[in-house]
Order: sequence, then C-alpha cells, then structure tokens
Amino acid sequence: MQLLPYPESYPIQVKLDWVEFSCLCNQYVTFRVSELRNILENLESFSSRNIAEEDADVENEIQKILEQYKQRSEILADSYPFEFEEDSQCFILKSESVENLTIDQHIYLYCLYFSHVSDSRLFSGLEAPTNRHRDLLQIAATIAMAGYSDGHSISFGWPRPDHSSFYNSLCRTIDLIGEGQVKSFQDINLYLQSRPHKDAGIDVISWSSPNPNDRMPGNKIIYFSQVASGNNWRSKPVKGDIEAIQNYWLSQRLYRIIDAIIIPFDVESDDESLKRDFISLIADEFGVFLYRLRVPAYFKKGISLLENKPELLIERADEINSISQYVIQITENLQQDAA
Repeated sequence: MQLLPYPESYPIQVKLDWVEFSCLCNQYVTFRVSELRNILENLESFSSRNIAEEDADVENEIQKILEQYKQRSEILADSYPFEFEEDSQCFILKSESVENLTIDQHIYLYCLYFSHVSDSRLFSGLEAPTNRHRDLLQIAATIAMAGYSDGHSISFGWPRPDHSSFYNSLCRTIDLIGEGQVKSFQDINLYLQSRPHKDAGIDVISWSSPNPNDRMPGNKIIYFSQVASGNNWRSKPVKGDIEAIQNYWLSQRLYRIIDAIIIPFDVESDDESLKRDFISLIADEFGVFLYRLRVPAYFKKGISLLENKPELLIERADEINSISQYVIQITENLQQDAA
C-alpha cells in the first residue's frame, strides 16, 4: 500500500486527501508545509524560467489546500481528526496516535480510506476491500441516520445481523414504526413471491416522532436510505425502491418516506459554485445526502443518542469498535509501507 506522488491533475479535494494521507504515513503523524512546497517546486507543472512566477504558483497551490482544509475543519468541527498549526506550518493529527482519536474521528478516517480503495488515484498495491470492510459503512450509516433523524435506526440492508428474510424484516420494521401495513404474503404479487429479495435496495430505515405518545399515522418523519461504498453510487437512487415497496408490499402505505443516501466520498470540484450546484442536483435526485463531510458529525450525534435516549432503537451500536480496529490496522499498514 504505497502512497503515489502528489496528484497535481486532480481536484483540490483529492490533493487535500493526499496531504492527510501524508500526515498519516508519518510515524509522528505530521506533514510540514515546507515538505509540500519542496514537492511542488520539483513538479514540471510548477516549473518556470520566471522564478517569481514559479514561487507564486506554488504558494497559490498551497493556499488552495489550506482553504480546503479550513472548509473541512469548519464543517466537521471536532469530528475532523486533523489540524493545522500556524506557528510550525504543519498539518498534524489531533491526537498523538490514531488509536487515541475519538470514534467520530475514526469514522472520518474510515471514509477517507474507503474513498480511495477502489480504482485509487492515490495508492498502488491496494488489496480489494472485502464485504466485511464495506459493511463497516453500513454500521456507520445506521448510527449516523439515527443522529440525523434524532430517532430510531434499523440496519435493514443484507446481510442483516439477525439473518431474517426480507419479508419478515419488513413486517418487523413496519410494526416498529407503528404505521403502514404489510400485505399478507399470499397477497403479494406471485412473481415477487417467487423471487429472492435481500433488501429491495434499502439499507437503513430511520424514523422519529415529535410526540411518541401520539400513535396515530401522519406523525413521524421516516427515512429509507441507500448506503453506497463504491464509485458507482450515482446509479443507486432509492426513490424507485421506495415506490416499489409502497406499491407492491404494503396494503396501507406509509404517508411519506424521505429518501437518503450515505457515501464515504467527498464532492470534488475546484469551483465552489459548480460544487454547490452539483450537490443541489444530487439532493434532488437522492434526497438527504450524507457524504464524508457530514457522516462523522451525525454519527457523533447518534452515539450521543445512545447515551442520552436509551429508549431509542439504534441497531449495530455494539459493532462500532470494528470500525476503529479497521482504521488503526490500515494506518499501521500505511506507516509500515512508508518506512
């Protein structure tokens, strides 16, 4: 697992990812701006016969990275595991080791690593992620959607922790939500009865109620979410899956379902206006859009709910340490290969 040279031809978000990885590669988990400056000065794209022009281009590149760092730091707040020391002009980890970071900071690092494990632009010699590694995002997403919805959150995606069938799991979930009605199995479309169904495209189901004592329909905010760890996430809008469940599996529809998607990636563009418009289109197509700059903070809120609202059903909370273990192991491998 070798970090490749500086990704000069990629968007600024990927360049900051590279800086973060450079920090993680170092046994002291630091990366100096002076090191970055030396790297840039030796790149052909920054070379010029005009020394002043070359210096200006290098400093402009560094400034763009620092601006992107500031954006991530402001959005993620305490959930961002890196900081920039002005005095030493150094990127550092917020703790002396990855092991001592908070769990929400581990979630950020998990998302960072998983953004670059498939068709990586930043690494060579990567092993393909296993289904177990991908399932860690399912765990994180279940907790994060509890935080986002301020309510219950069920890990509905296949394979489910209890190994239940799709139909039985749907019946259980609708019963827990307390509104809607699943058709009896014999009333389901015969073709659908004959087909194997894992999760029908739904990975996390979350809901909250402003007044838990009001058990009548039309009082809950309900989310059906897709969790997508691969680069093909744009092909996975969940709207159609929601409509199929409403039409073919329920005899009494849920009055409203909000669609959502959770991904480990950042949104990449050197143009902030273009990036904003892109996210606007994504939100229109996919609904609630939790990406790398949002997942850790909502995960942190979900963890807080586990402590402060124990009456909530938030599944897979007992598995969150496996995410930390994965992050620690990958970081150790990265540092060993960089030594």
